[in-house]
Amino acid sequence: MKKMLTAMVLLAISTIALAAPPLTICTGGPTGAYEALGTSVGKSITEKLKVSAPTEFVVLNTGGSIENGERLTNGSCVMAVMQADAVAGRGLPRDIKVTNAHVEAIYWIHGKDGLKDFSDLAKPENKDLGIAVVTGSGSYVTIQNFGAVDEDYKDLNLIPFEDWEFAAEAAAEGNTRIAGKQVNIAGMLYVSRPGFLPGAITNDYSRDLTVGEVTEDAFTKATDFNGNGLYYECSIKRGDTGPLEVDSWGSPDTLCMNAQVVFNNDYLNNVPATEVRAVKKAVLQGTNQILRNAR
Repeated sequence: MKKMLTAMVLLAISTIALAAPPLTICTGGPTGAYEALGTSVGKSITEKLKVSAPTEFVVLNTGGSIENGERLTNGSCVMAVMQADAVAGRGLPRDIKVTNAHVEAIYWIHGKDGLKDFSDLAKPENKDLGIAVVTGSGSYVTIQNFGAVDEDYKDLNLIPFEDWEFAAEAAAEGNTRIAGKQVNIAGMLYVSRPGFLPGAITNDYSRDLTVGEVTEDAFTKATDFNGNGLYYECSIKRGDTGPLEVDSWGSPDTLCMNAQVVFNNDYLNNVPATEVRAVKKAVLQGTNQILRNAR
């Protein structure tokens, strides 16, 4: 009996020694598309590692792409779901693997007195108009990237808000006050999987907000981390705007890009040498299996 217990203890120690470290996945807000995707990817990978290198995965809710990039860099997450334009321009670790996930549309949303086309912000007479954005959001990254591609959009008047409900309120009212001064709001930019506009935008302001267009084709010159075209021309279907009306007779023209799943290869440095191949294979197969269905 004593020998059997000793063998069991040794087996347990051996199993622990061969186990890969926890797979921490940074996603987005609770119940969002990023959280759902990250959870599915984590389950798929760990399912494939049950026998060879058992591990666990942890899904972290975050503020989105910018925070996820910071966490990948400081090592507090191993994988992350991010907008492609955030992956391309956030100074991530050098040794990463980037895989395309679902399509994301860039929504230009404005009030009755706002601009119907985001591209009109390049006109000199509109330079003082504000754009409602949420600090640290993906749309903030997108606007910065637009400015890097085309000088006409480099110094736009970004008005930061704490969350999307406050941003939506300002866009619906067409103005806000900053340091006692009134600023007219042209609209707000929101990046989302088509059909996933949050209730913070649509619930209280559906009668006052309209989905416009982004028609500046110069932005299609940008490239993603893999060197492929970052933004491409697309249209938003009426059914993908929720209760919000659209300006155009048909589907609003805009730009789309991909969400991407980023894996930090430094994680493999902490995996037992005998298990690196199995873990690497499980990450590749598990991620691709889920993303084929998400695209």
